[in-house]
Amino acid sequence: MQDVTLERARAGMKLARPVTNKRGIILYGVGAVLTADIIARLSEMGIDQITVDGNPPNTADEQESLRLQVKELNARFRYVEGDPLMGKIKNLILKHVKERV
Repeated sequence: MQDVTLERARAGMKLARPVTNKRGIILYGVGAVLTADIIARLSEMGIDQITVDGNPPNTADEQESLRLQVKELNARFRYVEGDPLMGKIKNLILKHVKERV
């Protein structure tokens, strides 16, 4: 079980505790699986933290993983550095990698 901010919440995570509004009304119960829409609704309601199943994420490992992936991506595209189309492809891949981490 872990507390996460909505910024770190991801679709597919399962709630370990119910999410309630300011009046104590249950919005989503234990076991509800998060979707992008649910996360967006909770954010609109001003809820900033939830409790989900699983172990706490290790942000140091995530940052190191991202750093290594970006380094590898740069190495793969080093020979086409000036090509505008390849630059766009590289940026799309970089965006995808950052979203996954």
